[in-house]
Amino acid sequence: MGERPIWETGIPPWLYSRLFVSWRRVNREVEVLERVFKKFGAKRLVEFGCGVGRHGYLMSKRGFEVLLTDAVDWRFGAARKLPFREYDVLRGGDIGFFDGGYAMGLIIILTYRDMVKALGNIKRLIVEGGPFVFDYNFTTYNEPREVNVKVRGRNYRALLKRDTVEPVAGGVIYKYRIEVVDNEGNIVGVEDAAYPVYNKEVIMNAIRDSSWDTETIIWAKWNPTKYLYTLSKHESDSAFIVLRKP
Repeated sequence: MGERPIWETGIPPWLYSRLFVSWRRVNREVEVLERVFKKFGAKRLVEFGCGVGRHGYLMSKRGFEVLLTDAVDWRFGAARKLPFREYDVLRGGDIGFFDGGYAMGLIIILTYRDMVKALGNIKRLIVEGGPFVFDYNFTTYNEPREVNVKVRGRNYRALLKRDTVEPVAGGVIYKYRIEVVDNEGNIVGVEDAAYPVYNKEVIMNAIRDSSWDTETIIWAKWNPTKYLYTLSKHESDSAFIVLRKP
């Protein structure tokens, strides 16, 4: 479905975490994860695409046993104390079996073909009947034009320099460039990337094609200004999708 987008970031993890993965955002998402995994009685978890590792850190603080995984080790701060294995969801591999798993901000950057492949590889690591949770935005994030943070006594600005939307079957390709500058205007990080944004029907097809069962959909509204989810009682622009291995 369309060209193969590439997502990567040149923003260092200590700065990326402050800009886009605030503790407030992570805590709200972890509250959803905790409720799901407690319902299933899942204690031993695996996180895919852990990034800076804040979700796994908070999950471990809530009593879960969590293995963090990602294609590269990008953990920052306290998350570096948690167990970690290099694992690429597109390549797969054997890293054990888990009661459940989750991925925040990972599935959304994948093309349809890669999404089916990743969900299939993930399913092999979850015990029968176990849950897997991921978030998805059915519209673009609508990045703010500017975000300001203060880190280690210095001010930084993340500036949205370019963003475009190109239609593809079942959705759009979102392309953007963010430049982070310091007090003196020096560029200290760049995120020049693209990823697909599919509609609900496409995501449900990918779930079926990867042979998962859909347990439930927890709807949420994305707030681009505060950069976090607000849960919704009705169908909305975003969701936490809970799958169950048949």
